[in-house]
Amino acid sequence: MPLRSARPKPFKYKLAPRPPKMPLNRMKVSGEGELLTGFVHGKEASDLEERFAKSLDKLGKKYIFEYEVLGPVGIPGQENQIDFVVEDTRPIEVDGNWVHKSGSAKAEDQIRDAILNDFLSQYGWEPIMRISGDQLEDQQQADTVAGELF
Repeated sequence: MPLRSARPKPFKYKLAPRPPKMPLNRMKVSGEGELLTGFVHGKEASDLEERFAKSLDKLGKKYIFEYEVLGPVGIPGQENQIDFVVEDTRPIEVDGNWVHKSGSAKAEDQIRDAILNDFLSQYGWEPIMRISGDQLEDQQQADTVAGELF
């Protein structure tokens, strides 16, 4: 019997299955034909943030989404990020009702806003304005809110 050359088999690693991609946590879309992408300026955004951004775009307002404030350290909550800065000096926070509902969350928001307002006022910025999620439930409401602000 002839000898066969022993050819080693490559080792196959067993990989754990990848978790499924999770969809963005979205509220129900109430407007018929409303198309939401989940992004503003290439960054992930909630439906509330996206609606507000669309309203600013309609008004032709210049804005920065998710602006990083390089300044005070140790701010409770979402640290030094502001949802929108409109026209270079108007900071706006869009509050989802489910996140900013409790008394402790509201207290943290007030402390955070006071610290940021104190710091940003040195550079001529206006105080942070908060818009609640129930004011941005559909695009028409968002357009109305943005129109009243600007």
